[in-house]
Amino acid sequence: MKPLFPAVSSLLLAAIVTAQQKDPELERARKLLGERTEDEVTAGADLCAKANSPAAVEVLLEVLAEVERRTHMHLSPGHYRDIVWDALVRITDPYARRRVEHELKNGRDQNVRQWCAELLGIYGEAGFGESLKRALSAKDEDIVRQAARALGLLKFEGAIGPLSTLTRHRNDYVRANAIEALARISPAQSGQFLAAIAQDRSGGVRCALLGAAPQLCGDQTEALSTTALRDADWRPRMQAVQNLGQIKTKTAVDALITALRDGRPVVAARAMHELQELTGEPIQQVEVWEKWWPEHREMFGFPGQRGIGKREGGTVAYNGVPVDSDHMAFLIDKSVMMRANLGSKGMSKEAAAQAELQQVLEQLNGKVTFNVFHYDVAVTAFEKKAIPLTEKSRKRALEFAAVKSAGREKDIWQALVAVVADPTLDTAYLLSSGEPDTGLYVHWNRVTRHLADLNRFHKVTVHAVAYTDNEWYRDQLKKIAEATGGHFRSLE
Repeated sequence: MKPLFPAVSSLLLAAIVTAQQKDPELERARKLLGERTEDEVTAGADLCAKANSPAAVEVLLEVLAEVERRTHMHLSPGHYRDIVWDALVRITDPYARRRVEHELKNGRDQNVRQWCAELLGIYGEAGFGESLKRALSAKDEDIVRQAARALGLLKFEGAIGPLSTLTRHRNDYVRANAIEALARISPAQSGQFLAAIAQDRSGGVRCALLGAAPQLCGDQTEALSTTALRDADWRPRMQAVQNLGQIKTKTAVDALITALRDGRPVVAARAMHELQELTGEPIQQVEVWEKWWPEHREMFGFPGQRGIGKREGGTVAYNGVPVDSDHMAFLIDKSVMMRANLGSKGMSKEAAAQAELQQVLEQLNGKVTFNVFHYDVAVTAFEKKAIPLTEKSRKRALEFAAVKSAGREKDIWQALVAVVADPTLDTAYLLSSGEPDTGLYVHWNRVTRHLADLNRFHKVTVHAVAYTDNEWYRDQLKKIAEATGGHFRSLE
């Protein structure tokens, strides 16, 4: 495919930027982008998106590259980076987009370069293929993984060679993105894609590739997913259940009925949910499904619209959110706002958090694996990996959680990354006094985008609990829960 816009040399691009920098509206945008409040910065970003020029993109990229607080009065850089990201996504001018490409090729900040690779994939212009192909040789693996994914979205045939090399990469994210990209670029590469779904050494990679099967494999998806229900790793089994829930065939229902007996409770619960939505039947007992389906299978007709999946409340709840996992993590906010009062409980937020964790851990019985994390600007884990819940580990975990809140700000993104780093965990209960204060990603627009990207491999459900009466804060946490299919609850 030929580029949809002409090539632009670095010198010519620089000349275009210089000529545009004296635009009064751009100067106004630059001033607004340097202000303290998010509303003002948003207004500046909107002006840049409206200008839709190389010089406007350069101004936005300056904000995207910020890593230090401008003054003690300003918010952390992540707030402003996430605002200008949305403006960069809206850029349509071909020369302005070339300025993003130029940053990928010549920028010094590795985070900005990976975000530029991500943007080029979103733009979808074939003319960016060569630059993304060169980025596959970057030393930073995050740049490589984003470039590989973008090349797949562009279907750039010129990258088949280097992508093929990356299908043996040690990094799971790089390897999976390369395998998927090849399958998107060329149907001739589909054999490797199908083999990796079944045979890749990483359950996370098998899961991510199976998640792409509906787009890439069409009618083969049902067979691939049915086979994956026997995977030794719970993550491909969860993805298989999700795939089967979108397929209106009686054999897909057969497979989902089998999945109701999955050894991982969250997989079995998801199979129940998918069956309810697929068939329109509100049945909530495994035995009833196993009796009902054989009796109705021959004459069954799928409803025109999906039903509404129901969920049993269970006997244990964490801040009103059902606890239906046996491999879970509790993320406890230790920032300054946890020292404030929680009116609905008549105690401090940190005291309420401790009491809620204690009642949950005391009620949980049987073979439960868990972990507890503190987070403020840093994350501290009770154990390196989740451990069995015993009387001894319960006592130690509560002592760990009882540490007084000493931090000022909180980095929710880093806390979420810490949870998904443990592939045995399938559920996280995120308790926060409000929206993220700092971190690589802060606003929900980018936290959820990158969490969804990680969750192609990890399938962690995040239930969010907000100890706040601030609607903006609540909405931020609610979006995080929704992105993973989790519940949200707020307490004032």
